[in-house]
Amino acid sequence: SQNAPKRPGQMRLWSYQALARGADGIMFFQWRAQRFGAHKFHGAMVPHGGTSSRVWREVKKLGNELARLDPVLGLEVSAAAAIVLDWDSWWALELDTAKPSADVRLLDQLHSYYLPLYSANVAVDFVRPDGDLSSYRLVLVPNLYLVREAATASLERFVAEGGTLVMSFMSGMVDQRDHIHAGGYAGAFREVLGLGVEDFDAYAPGRTNRIVTLDKKSYGCDLWSDLIELDGAEAIATYEEDFHAGLPAVARHRFGEGTSYYLGTRPEESYMVALLDRACTQAGVTATLTAPAGVEVVRREGGGRSFLFALNHRSKPTELRLPGTARDLLTGEDWEGRLVLQPLGVAVLEEAPMAPRVPGTPAEAGTPGS
Repeated sequence: SQNAPKRPGQMRLWSYQALARGADGIMFFQWRAQRFGAHKFHGAMVPHGGTSSRVWREVKKLGNELARLDPVLGLEVSAAAAIVLDWDSWWALELDTAKPSADVRLLDQLHSYYLPLYSANVAVDFVRPDGDLSSYRLVLVPNLYLVREAATASLERFVAEGGTLVMSFMSGMVDQRDHIHAGGYAGAFREVLGLGVEDFDAYAPGRTNRIVTLDKKSYGCDLWSDLIELDGAEAIATYEEDFHAGLPAVARHRFGEGTSYYLGTRPEESYMVALLDRACTQAGVTATLTAPAGVEVVRREGGGRSFLFALNHRSKPTELRLPGTARDLLTGEDWEGRLVLQPLGVAVLEEAPMAPRVPGTPAEAGTPGS
């Protein structure tokens, strides 16, 4: 492995990313680079080159800027979408015991859900499955292998009361004792999903399949295939190949006032982007702000004040359209209708007072996916 340095401006950009996501301070390890031991090549605020170094100048600049951000302290990011993360289920899924596939890893599944929303600037919380989900419109379950009765009831209640749920394979399999739930492999969620899983096919590395949607678009998939039996749900994608051909791969079910989606396989990224865009549109969840690719936008708000963090991860200047007038706390500059961000540039904009927003719906909605 290699220990590459951060590019000029990158440390500042990543520090503001933490602040945008809710941090109220930035801490560093370490203050001064040590001359010996395991960390002698580790980065430091004062590197071996001393205070004449670029690193020290950037740290000093950041410290001076942070003093201007007191109004942001304690404010929160409001999200209308949430991803379920349960530690007991994670441990049970990846314990070194006999499992159908050692390649189903929770972080891989989380990443496949989170990345499309992050790229679209949709704010997301992480929640327990048995927690209070009433403030969310969209709940995503990349994997919930181990399920307690309270979690099943919580997710059923969320959908029945009008929420939108998206869940992937190998969920609802076992209870808190790691015993298989009765009624098929998704037994804990049979009612809310409107389906059962008779069996599954765990793929060897390199093996793939394809799925086709109702509008005849074809996408690759791999890792896993559930053999789904519909029990009220409808198939919105089916397998194209192997002995699964024609069987449901992705299903949608109306449950109470809400809707659930179930993915019986791991589709390619472009399908996840399209499906999650559709789910967001159905649930009324939109981006914090429409922005060019590579520009991250996050809003922290509270007490009648609103601050928009704009972070340019690109290596070229980028223009961002603003919904109104705002002042950059870092420079004191006023912007109206547009903002220009330099490469790896950052702005922290105090927005002019606007009509009250519903969390998760401050900007125009995206286009529904296929």
